[in-house]
Amino acid sequence: MPWRQCEDTAMSDTFEQTCDYCGAKFRVEVPRLEGHEEQEEYNCPSCNKQFKTRAAYTPTVTLISARTDGRNDQYNNG
Repeated sequence: MPWRQCEDTAMSDTFEQTCDYCGAKFRVEVPRLEGHEEQEEYNCPSCNKQFKTRAAYTPTVTLISARTDGRNDQYNNG
């Protein structure tokens, strides 16, 4: 996965992901800071399905392409 230098010693990891529930494609930017990473949650921007990763704070999610499943429901994370 590609890494890029941010301010000070902070870094971020950016990757593309396809939601396994609705088929939407989105970009996730995961902030990294050594010694400060905890389990953080982020959601698919189309169906709200929750995913988890280790990060310094909540990842930023950007929709690349809309869902492909033909539905308009929201994922039940409960």
